[in-house]
Amino acid sequence: MNIKSIQLLVTLLLFCCPLSCLATLSCTAPVSTGFSTAYAPTGVVPNVTQGTVTFNCTRTLASDATSVLIRATNGGNANGVQNRAKRGAKFINYEIYQNSACSTVWSSVSLADYITVPLTDVVGAQALTVSYWGCITEANQAVTAGTYTDSVTMRVRNIANTAWLAPNATLTVSIRTPATCLMTTMPGNIAFSYTAFSASAVNANSTFAVNCTLNLPYTMSLDTSSGVVSGLNYALQINSLASPVSHRGTGAVQSHTINGTMPAGQAGTCSSASCIGSQVHTLTITY
Repeated sequence: MNIKSIQLLVTLLLFCCPLSCLATLSCTAPVSTGFSTAYAPTGVVPNVTQGTVTFNCTRTLASDATSVLIRATNGGNANGVQNRAKRGAKFINYEIYQNSACSTVWSSVSLADYITVPLTDVVGAQALTVSYWGCITEANQAVTAGTYTDSVTMRVRNIANTAWLAPNATLTVSIRTPATCLMTTMPGNIAFSYTAFSASAVNANSTFAVNCTLNLPYTMSLDTSSGVVSGLNYALQINSLASPVSHRGTGAVQSHTINGTMPAGQAGTCSSASCIGSQVHTLTITY
């Protein structure tokens, strides 16, 4: 009889021990507002967008930890530790930071870059919000127009960095690059110096420069390709080709030339030793 009682007591002790040893702090999967922005390679950087992560953690014992860690990875298209959003074979470099100055990285698998989230020292569930900033700090990335995407994995971990407290969740990245064409250098005057009945044609030109999105087709055209000034005929071309002229952007500055030619043998209408005449033309970039 005494033996049976001892065996029953031992069985109860073994059954109760695991219950007292179970981890009691738990959290829900984090929910993010994502990182969505528009990026123009010729635009101002840093390109900064604030976002938030929300989740709940529940402390069931007064002895539970009063802080947790939240981690974000380098995403699904990373090049080493560099986060990248992808469209086809092209990428836009970006990072997720802990501050608006874009100086303290969050999207990293290094423990030093995890965010420590304090908990209120009470038993029960509590709602938590963490801010982060998506940043593009590199200008003039050679990318085609369109939408670039990435997925960053987030997860909540205990402060001792020994166990996960919640399932994986996703921070969605969407970066839209619009088709742009910016004239970086305006054309100047095309100045002919012509002597009446010149034995040869007189040429003059002016250059201009544009920066258009990578692979973006664009067309350069003049309002008219010829004119008369002081009784002298002249013709205009772009890059020695008849207007309009088609080209394709490279994501970098491209130089072009407006070529002017005044044919030989013209008398003109100048009745003095020298004359100055002018005409205005319009250059149009279409994309």
